[in-house]
Amino acid sequence: MKKCLILGGGFAGLTSAVYLSKAGFKVEIIEASPKLGGRAYSLTDTETNTRVDNGQHILMGCYKETLRFFELINATQNLEFQKKLKVNFVKEGFKIIPLEAADIFYPLNLIIGVLNYKALSLAERLKLLLFFLKLFFVTEKDLRGFSVHKWLELEKQTENLRKAFWEILCVGALNTSIRKASAVTFADILKKIFLRGNSSATIVLPKEDLSETYCNDSQKYIEEKGGEIFYSERIEELIFKSDKLVKIKTSQREISDFDFVISAMPLYSLEKVVNNINTITKLQLTYSSILSIHIWLYENKLKRTFYGLINSKVHWIFNHDSHLTLVISDANDLIELSKEELFEIAVEELNKYLSISRHEIRNYKILKEKRATFIPSNDIIGNRPLPITNFKNFFLAGDWIETGLPSTIESAVFSGRIAAELILSNQRHN
Repeated sequence: MKKCLILGGGFAGLTSAVYLSKAGFKVEIIEASPKLGGRAYSLTDTETNTRVDNGQHILMGCYKETLRFFELINATQNLEFQKKLKVNFVKEGFKIIPLEAADIFYPLNLIIGVLNYKALSLAERLKLLLFFLKLFFVTEKDLRGFSVHKWLELEKQTENLRKAFWEILCVGALNTSIRKASAVTFADILKKIFLRGNSSATIVLPKEDLSETYCNDSQKYIEEKGGEIFYSERIEELIFKSDKLVKIKTSQREISDFDFVISAMPLYSLEKVVNNINTITKLQLTYSSILSIHIWLYENKLKRTFYGLINSKVHWIFNHDSHLTLVISDANDLIELSKEELFEIAVEELNKYLSISRHEIRNYKILKEKRATFIPSNDIIGNRPLPITNFKNFFLAGDWIETGLPSTIESAVFSGRIAAELILSNQRHN
């Protein structure tokens, strides 16, 4: 039985492990932290005894790779699927403005949904529909070198249209501003969401915390196939000789009895353990932060599952009944603020948008993910590394390698499957 070591137990590493386990490989995951999940993990808030996520992670119907992975580990029942797109946007004063697909066939259901989106004037709604019509014919060549902001300017999307639709969508999908994000990357995402059928545009939410949603079922699948997971074991050095990886030094041992290795570590972690990272990739990334502010109320009167806030410092609010999760994406300008300062921002926005005052809040917890995602700017297009490397037994997985997708769960899962299939292909040809 061939043996593959997988360095990292986030979405990418778990996906590789599951596919290789299914194919009969002996799999060992080495995870630096005491838990699975990478940057998509859960923890217990000791003051409230509540399970919380380090950030609200949503899926979409267009996440075909991720949904296939959930099906493989028998975890699809852990997800809640919309039957049609519906997002409750909120303006100041708790004014809810839904963007909701109609109960008819695609794409007319989305067209009617846009036409009924009252956060925009009728003229702006027509401009938005024209934009989507033109999207069918837009190519990478048309947008090369453009930021999302420049593209929207050229398409005469008004300031209100940008604030009430495009900025929310761009920051939510790419975790960066319309001025930094590549128009090419954003166009690809828009096509996957809106131009591939009704289900692609729907939102999929975890029913429970992330550990219950996918970590536990992944672990069960891997271990039932004979795989092992080693926690709290930090990779310290990867040693290469000629065209192979020959030894791995960890905080606990040295390992050389393997046939293949997949690094599912973030680039910034991989750089620390490879003496000459240029032998693997010359990619340099800049990162964008995400802030999650968990709020416990004395009484939660909110009825809807989630809200998108228009022109607010807080982008999304998710209702977990036991608590609320406020998400601030593209948060580099706020990430260094104290927890007290961030709480004040949360209180102000909750009061302004959902009429929740300070005296209704009984507790809060703030989680900072400083390097949540890389910024999908124009200068990284074409520079992300492939999963195959110059070393014949060493492969890469992670949302940062070349998948054609931004830094998303879907990208991580896709990369994990591709790395696994490259190893399986290697076996078939040897």
